[in-house]
Amino acid sequence: MQTNWITIIVVFLLVSPLLIGLIRGLPRELDKLTYSIHSLCSSVLWLFSYGVTFWILSSFVKVNSLPDINQLQWVQQQLQASIFAWAIAVPILALLIYWLLKLIAWPIISLLTGSVHHVSRWTERLPQGLSRVTAVIINVPKAILQTLIFLLAVHIGLAYLPSSDLSKMAENSVVYDWTDQKVITPVLASAWSKELPVLGQQTQDWFHQISQEAAKYGPKDSKSFWTWQTRFDSNSEIDRTAKSIVRGARSDREKAYRLYKWIGENIKYDDNKALAIQSGNYRSLTYGAIPTFQTRTGICSDYSALMVAMGRAVGLEVKQELGQAVLPDGSGGAHAWNVVYLKDEHKQIPCDPTWEKSGNYFDNRDFYATHHPDKKAL
Repeated sequence: MQTNWITIIVVFLLVSPLLIGLIRGLPRELDKLTYSIHSLCSSVLWLFSYGVTFWILSSFVKVNSLPDINQLQWVQQQLQASIFAWAIAVPILALLIYWLLKLIAWPIISLLTGSVHHVSRWTERLPQGLSRVTAVIINVPKAILQTLIFLLAVHIGLAYLPSSDLSKMAENSVVYDWTDQKVITPVLASAWSKELPVLGQQTQDWFHQISQEAAKYGPKDSKSFWTWQTRFDSNSEIDRTAKSIVRGARSDREKAYRLYKWIGENIKYDDNKALAIQSGNYRSLTYGAIPTFQTRTGICSDYSALMVAMGRAVGLEVKQELGQAVLPDGSGGAHAWNVVYLKDEHKQIPCDPTWEKSGNYFDNRDFYATHHPDKKAL
């Protein structure tokens, strides 16, 4: 059986702070907390100092009229012309700002750490057993937080480094799967939960309308508006990019997953195009894989068309599925997504690259609870 390092690391991150608290006891944990407060405050002050430094220098470089002081004008010219000037100016100014901020924040930091130290001295009177149990309890939030940070990093890493080993470990890790579904995905999706890209209630019959337009205005051999717009056409650049994305993939599932993540991360939803469609001004618009790849923008049908084109370029059987999407708040509208046939697993799986940024919509268990296929769609 293959070692699942995700699960092992999660267990370590959860258990290690609790064991350390049990061994140290409450007084030593509070002493450690005092040091952590100093370190955290120092780190925050440094980050803030560098942020202020870059803001000041950037503003200074953009100033059009400076006082008639040769030294100031010379410094501005150096910053505009040389990266080495920035390399010198940034650390010096950041250090000065850090010292100033530390001088301002020192009374607050001292008060906080002094209070913790006072409590630490008082806890020395507690029975050893109670001290150790209390130390374990106060370390629970730390254990949970560092575990969630790691699992969030894995969640993000799967989007940018979709290696088969990492993907398989994530799929086989019960801890990751549960946390991703119950905590990470709902939290990440909450910002988009009422703004997931769909085409609105007023365009629910849009797919049918544009098919009628194709029958009236399109070529005789066109079965729908979509084929009239050659939505699945590809080109050498799309094919080359698709092959590069899946290079090294060991299965159809991994190929499909990599394409799904790349499209979801690199294509931006075109709100203006969606509004034009909702108002009925869709005849002058362009659709399909090629314009979507070139502009890096599109609506749901464009995302899924690009998935079809890229999938075909790497030997996958991908089709576009049309229907209705149901959002978490109960609303919804016309939508398009994909179905991929995995030859090595002998089954079809759904995925929705348009919604990739809002959660896991690659062969997730509840996919068709939010995606309702239209049996009449072409």
